[in-house]
Amino acid sequence: MKTSASSPWTSARSRFIEAGGNTTQSFGFGRIIGQVYALLYLSPRPMSLDEIAEELEVSKASVSTTVRQLEQWSAVKQVWVKGDRKDYYEAETDFKTVLRRGLLDTARKKLETAGRHIQEAETALAEASSSVNGDDRKELETVLARIEEAKKFRNKIEALIGNPLIDHLL
Repeated sequence: MKTSASSPWTSARSRFIEAGGNTTQSFGFGRIIGQVYALLYLSPRPMSLDEIAEELEVSKASVSTTVRQLEQWSAVKQVWVKGDRKDYYEAETDFKTVLRRGLLDTARKKLETAGRHIQEAETALAEASSSVNGDDRKELETVLARIEEAKKFRNKIEALIGNPLIDHLL
């Protein structure tokens, strides 16, 4: 990461940006997502893709992809800068908004997709069960039991993030 003059502020800023990257990486989202968000979060003004890429010493293409993902999560938004045709971005600074409109909505959509895939697998296995016997029957029963466990787990997670208390807290 590019840093200008070494001062307590620039050092603390760099550590915060690195911590953002470490945090998102630990959740499996990738390091650059956290770095871009942290950089924009600390920035007192909107930044262009070029500025972000230069500051983090990464490619503009990876910054562009990352910013699109962060936009989907409502973590950053594109803003207009008078007199400039470049795209500029700023962070959503309200973490509740990021969680509510971004991450939770994304998780709900993923759970919905997972539910459809589980249903499709159950339907296919039910159709196959009439023509299976012997060792194949035992394997099919094991697979059906595991699909049922996956469905129960998905339903629990859906109930957890769909709980009105979560929305109330956020």
